[in-house]
Amino acid sequence: MKVLFKARSTFFALLFGITTVQGVASTSLTPYKSTMQLGGDLSVDRMRQQNLNVVRKAVEGMRETLPQKVDAYTTLVGVDSNGTRLIYTFEVDAGPKSDEALRKEGRERMAPVIKRGVCQNAKRFLQAGINISYRYLNKTGKNEILRVNVSKNDCPNLKHMNDK
Repeated sequence: MKVLFKARSTFFALLFGITTVQGVASTSLTPYKSTMQLGGDLSVDRMRQQNLNVVRKAVEGMRETLPQKVDAYTTLVGVDSNGTRLIYTFEVDAGPKSDEALRKEGRERMAPVIKRGVCQNAKRFLQAGINISYRYLNKTGKNEILRVNVSKNDCPNLKHMNDK
């Protein structure tokens, strides 16, 4: 019986996408600084443009490697962006499980684990105001079964951190 969300290795494999994106974008991402600097050297608009460029380069780099088999049930099939949000799309081969059963299992078991992992492994993106979404589609019907959106505010270790 195929059990999508049981394997602990699945979670770590899913983080591979973020690790790869950090590798692609890390050379372009300068340390995040407050937008309220004396002299106005780094305006809000300029920082937003920098983040848009980082996201665009990360998407371009990741797309070249797709599709990527993550584990026996999951394949990373897409990387997109919406402004400063990176969006990873996975297809899940869940066999005979219904979309509703997968949604319930995803919300209850996987979403919190994914969110914690993103908070731990994508700190630089999140601190810079780049948000991350994971979308999971059932391979059979292409229906969305789970979406996990993560921003700096979702991460206790980043929420109140002063940007230096």
